[in-house]
Amino acid sequence: MDPEKFEYFETLFHPKSIAIIGVSEGSIFYLFAPMVTGFKGKVYAVNPNRDSIFNIKCYKSVLDINDDIDFATVTVPAKYTPDVMRECVEKGIKTVHFFTSGYSETGTEEGKKLEQELLNISRKGNTKIIGPNCMGVYCPESGLSFMPGFPKQAGPVAFIAQSGALTEQVVYSGRLRGIGFSKVVSYGNAIDLDNPDFIEYLAEDPKTRIISTYIEGTKNGRRLLETLKEAVKKKPVIVWKGGQTERGAVAVSSHTGSLAGSGNIWRAALNQIGALSIRDLEELIDTFLVFLNNPYPRGRRGLIVSFSGGESVSETDKAVEMGLEIPLLSKETKEKIEQMVPAAGISARNPLDIPSAFFRFANIAEVVKLAAAEDNIDFVIFEMLDRFRSVGKRFRGFQWYVDLRKSIRDAANYIKNELGKPFVITMLPAFSEHEAIFLRKFYGARGISVVPTMTRAARAIKRMIDYQEFLNRQKSQ
Repeated sequence: MDPEKFEYFETLFHPKSIAIIGVSEGSIFYLFAPMVTGFKGKVYAVNPNRDSIFNIKCYKSVLDINDDIDFATVTVPAKYTPDVMRECVEKGIKTVHFFTSGYSETGTEEGKKLEQELLNISRKGNTKIIGPNCMGVYCPESGLSFMPGFPKQAGPVAFIAQSGALTEQVVYSGRLRGIGFSKVVSYGNAIDLDNPDFIEYLAEDPKTRIISTYIEGTKNGRRLLETLKEAVKKKPVIVWKGGQTERGAVAVSSHTGSLAGSGNIWRAALNQIGALSIRDLEELIDTFLVFLNNPYPRGRRGLIVSFSGGESVSETDKAVEMGLEIPLLSKETKEKIEQMVPAAGISARNPLDIPSAFFRFANIAEVVKLAAAEDNIDFVIFEMLDRFRSVGKRFRGFQWYVDLRKSIRDAANYIKNELGKPFVITMLPAFSEHEAIFLRKFYGARGISVVPTMTRAARAIKRMIDYQEFLNRQKSQ
């Protein structure tokens, strides 16, 4: 990306002044969101039909504002937007975001003509358009936001999406799982700024470690794939493709007016260029967590620690079907484990099924560290049960549970930092939802990934392996 274009996007995400055009009770969140999120610049309300809103002065037009405007959000009905666009261009506003819908997504010729008219007007100046039919931009570092409930704390993940409501869900879900965002954009119909423009910038953005995007369709598939191809050489790029079925493609057309394309073709193309394909919100958040908190695996060989023989067998099957390996532990390691825990009712081969190590004879963390240190183990998936707290209080003493929790933390840090191998805790609430939430926050705050099931953990780790193998192939070419 050339320096001038990069500087434009820096200004887009870090504006010094904002105008909300057409603000009313129905769109008041656009006025309050930057104030609540910590925006330090000036926020102006524009509505020609009122003098104020919630005691905030309303200007009749952006042309009446005696200040430069970097970013504007337009909420007026579609038929009035060309006149608003002309005023924005005359004012010299750098970026105009159209929340308004009623354009090509309606499938009408009138909607398509309105989009073209907005684009023609913008090209008479230096004003770029986001949208229409979208929520806009969230950058916690600058305080720019479209929802008052978005976190103030920034993070290293970027998310770019055509959908507005889904964008909100990703941010809120990420907040619940301890994930912070660098930049988030809902770009809707993309008549001007499109997915590749944002991806190209994010690939150079030093505040972004992981790029993710939800795509329903594209106007220029070749350009999108070329942009993704270059971006994945620098950072992991996670792609959530909507409209992969025939019925889903119909829904895409009515949502953003895009052409969805074949799901099989998309997946094959993404795999070829090294982008990571996911199918739903859960997979997206899991993948964020595992990438952010772990070193890359050196290979596909994993250690599974479970407390159910049947479950460990089932999860081994699923992991192997994904292309992972669950190798047997060496005879020497197996014998050492059996010396630490009673042989009855355990399996010390891999998967490790050793519930007695929790309750009687050994510190489970020492057992796991011993097994993880084997040369043929590249990652660890560890099952933590929420009911241990209740068991500890009733039978072992609560301090036992506190010590257990800390010892697992120490084992995770040793395996990640000393051995250089991923460590993921899985925990599906079964006994106490409250305790499961506490444990997820406890470990998450300490940089340890927690996902609900071993299958989901395996999928996320598999994506890390796929990306690492892609980078290795790039280096060897």
